[in-house]
Amino acid sequence: MVSEHYPRLRQSLPDGRLVLREGLILCLFMRRPHDTISRTIMRALNLYLDAVGHEKLGWYVDMGGDLASEEYKGWAGAVRPLDDAQWEKVRDELRAPSSCILQLEEHENQVGGFRFEYHGRSREDLDPPGFVSAVSFWLPTEYLEEHGPEHVKELAVAIAREVPLDSGYVSLAFNHLLPSKPVMQLIQEQCFRYPGMDIQDLSTTSMNLGEKVRGAYWLNFYGQTLLGRLGGAGGIRARLTHHPEVSIEQLSTQKVMVSMGQWPEAGDVEQKREMRSYRALARVLEPYLYEEPTSRDLTRRWQRRFLDT
Repeated sequence: MVSEHYPRLRQSLPDGRLVLREGLILCLFMRRPHDTISRTIMRALNLYLDAVGHEKLGWYVDMGGDLASEEYKGWAGAVRPLDDAQWEKVRDELRAPSSCILQLEEHENQVGGFRFEYHGRSREDLDPPGFVSAVSFWLPTEYLEEHGPEHVKELAVAIAREVPLDSGYVSLAFNHLLPSKPVMQLIQEQCFRYPGMDIQDLSTTSMNLGEKVRGAYWLNFYGQTLLGRLGGAGGIRARLTHHPEVSIEQLSTQKVMVSMGQWPEAGDVEQKREMRSYRALARVLEPYLYEEPTSRDLTRRWQRRFLDT
């Protein structure tokens, strides 16, 4: 299905395995240690699985696995099927008292539409100002097309209500395996044409984000600290009054969702598809925008794509 809201972007290896695809990503960031949020992360994962189907996550990426003794499959660790015993290990890891890193995939040896990734930081990790705990959920665009954007929004809100977030978002994204040279080349070729598509490395972001915010996206979630800096829901609304497609919903006394419209939009610079509301929100967020500490010119230009053009 060809969509007016986003392109179909796929890249395969010579043997046919898919290594990059357009998709959706929900990311949530928390300045809290793993031991205080592990139960809410498990409940959030269950909400996701209940919505998409438990069979959609079929593989566990063992980040501490012995790659020398196994065939490399393209992930950052050895992959193992998510059978009952492996699911019990997942639950044990989430119950770990200190920290937890989890990555669950749809497929064994190619990129899928569904994925769960979690970086739960220890209390010691949170001492440097940049570290945060972070969780992400992937959805394929086929899921969006089948169920519609309102369903996706309802799922994202349900998960966001569950998690004690500081910030978060839902966006179209370049979802991929490891950042190989061909994958990154395609992303670099397309990311400025489609500014509404996110490029995410959850591990790097979770080590550097601190109290900053990643940017302007389709759905944006803000917790109490950021809300205070932005003047609350009223302060955000007052600065976006010229964009009727923007809606602001109070999820709780400490959480707000800012939505940029009914559908997520990739934008298309070549077709002159403006993303004025995204640019307006980026200007509101500019004092608090995250920039990678060792940003190259290209990376910094992308991070400021709604501000400098």
